[in-house]
Amino acid sequence: MTLWEYLKNKMHPFADRVAFVRSQVTYADLLRLEHAPSGQRKLRLCESDTREKHALDILRCIAEGDIAVPITSEYGEQQCEEIRWLIQESSEDISDLAFVIFTSGTTGKPKGVMLTHENICTALEYISTYFRLECARRICIARPLVHIAVLVGELLYALCNGMAIHFYEEAFMPRRLKSYCIANGIEVLCATPTLYRLLARANSDGKLLIKIGAISGEPLNAQEAREITSAFPDTAFYNVYGLTEHSPRVSALLPSEFRNRPCSVGKPIGNVRLRIWDGELLVSSPCVMKGYFADADATRNKLRGGWLHTGDRAHFDGDGFLYIDGRIDGMLIRGGINVYPEEIEAAASSIVGVDECIVSGEVSDSGTAILLRYTGDISSNELRKALMRKLNPHVLPDRIERVQGIAHTPSGKKVR
Repeated sequence: MTLWEYLKNKMHPFADRVAFVRSQVTYADLLRLEHAPSGQRKLRLCESDTREKHALDILRCIAEGDIAVPITSEYGEQQCEEIRWLIQESSEDISDLAFVIFTSGTTGKPKGVMLTHENICTALEYISTYFRLECARRICIARPLVHIAVLVGELLYALCNGMAIHFYEEAFMPRRLKSYCIANGIEVLCATPTLYRLLARANSDGKLLIKIGAISGEPLNAQEAREITSAFPDTAFYNVYGLTEHSPRVSALLPSEFRNRPCSVGKPIGNVRLRIWDGELLVSSPCVMKGYFADADATRNKLRGGWLHTGDRAHFDGDGFLYIDGRIDGMLIRGGINVYPEEIEAAASSIVGVDECIVSGEVSDSGTAILLRYTGDISSNELRKALMRKLNPHVLPDRIERVQGIAHTPSGKKVR
């Protein structure tokens, strides 16, 4: 079954409903996007100046039998040009592909993740086993569709459930997004921990009521979870984990456990199998990508022995719940000691007076220095004293700097 055939079957019962609220596009309109395949499937760049137009462009592409390659100007013109060149010059086998999703890294050659129709259809089925939307009708999509978590976990899954979709087209500003959600009666909102924490601080009056929230994209620490649940006490929160190479969803923590184990990303969904080897999380399921576009070496490095090597450090607790401890490739080595930025960030985030923080390494002739940058009211000296009470001496930052703001990617992840 192709992805479009799968979506048609799911959308058909909702033909009389509005799908995209701003333009009043109905599900019947979406079902009419289909055209007879030309017989020659091709890679098709999908780029638009609004998220709603982008969604229509992507859906039209797969309805017409082509392979969608979503891109955005937020990547920067250089990366967009590299992607255009790659898909024009490659002779990659694309016969079973639904999407090629390029990562938005700031350095090096972009990696295109090849996802098949089976990958995406299976992912949607797996998401349906835990993400319950029967009690809600209106979802807000506030992040770019070039991110697989948004494209599959929000847009396509919302269409499978007959949701009325609102696209937030502005840059992320907590108070503006709050006002937008209130004005449109938004019931479902998915975001990173960073974005939800900022939105929580803008919701001190409790006027924004979200029925269902899904948190993904970054590890959620205990302090963030406390702030978020305090600001949204009646929201059913899911903490979910996935990666582009897995279409994306791997595991989910259900609302019934969110307040008890907020730092966990739950248990594997569907028929996903997990194992930890040398501290790294490995995944096996029908959702694992076909490979990296025109990059056989990277594919062989990522897919080994039937397992997807995630690059994430992880562990299970005694009850089988999964925890993501950080990136293996984000590990810093100082004086022969392994230092994980997430450990320092979690400690700093728990200190009153710290709004946001980010840890990075600075390499010089004398070795690696650990830099902690943060926003908030607390002084750097007071923050250092507080960290000395929380951290082992070997992971204390060499420098602590208060800054005006911390950069984020278009999906809301902090940039190291």
